[in-house]
Amino acid sequence: MSYRGKVVLLGDPAVGKTSLLNRYIDDKFPDEYLPTVGANFLVTEVDLTNIIDKLDKLDEELKEKVANKGLKIYFWDIGGQQDKLFANEYYFLDAVGAIVVFNLIEEESFNNLEFWISKLRELSGEIPFIIVGNKTDLSEGRTINEERIKTKVNDYNVEFYETSAKTNENVTKAFESISIKVLNNLA
Repeated sequence: MSYRGKVVLLGDPAVGKTSLLNRYIDDKFPDEYLPTVGANFLVTEVDLTNIIDKLDKLDEELKEKVANKGLKIYFWDIGGQQDKLFANEYYFLDAVGAIVVFNLIEEESFNNLEFWISKLRELSGEIPFIIVGNKTDLSEGRTINEERIKTKVNDYNVEFYETSAKTNENVTKAFESISIKVLNNLA
């Protein structure tokens, strides 16, 4: 039996949570925007062969066991409508990690990171998470400068990735990063 865990994707509507997940799981980018109502649920078996050496809390014997067993992650893409979140709060329960996403060209989604992180901590406790700034492919319209992002990331002491679900920039790196954090935390 593989190691297992639920990772939630959080953030405002239209920041690209579903697109990031579709790119990572199926290597596809949807042509049209369909808002997530409630939550999408996807499962993937994470291939640890490329990341096993980054599992810093594991001794060599345990690394071998993990490499042989694999890591099954249940990704829950939670709808970003804050006014409907009360109906979705149970999706946060038993989460072992999170990806908190904002849109690099939308100021409000960056400002709402605090809301999503506080909601994550309130409902899931102190679990590992990363912050993702999505839509680098639209960088000409970028409104959030790197210094503000760096300050926010340092405040939370988390890793940050700039991604594009459309071009597949850093998508795998971000998902591998949260997988490493989840497994290190579970071990």
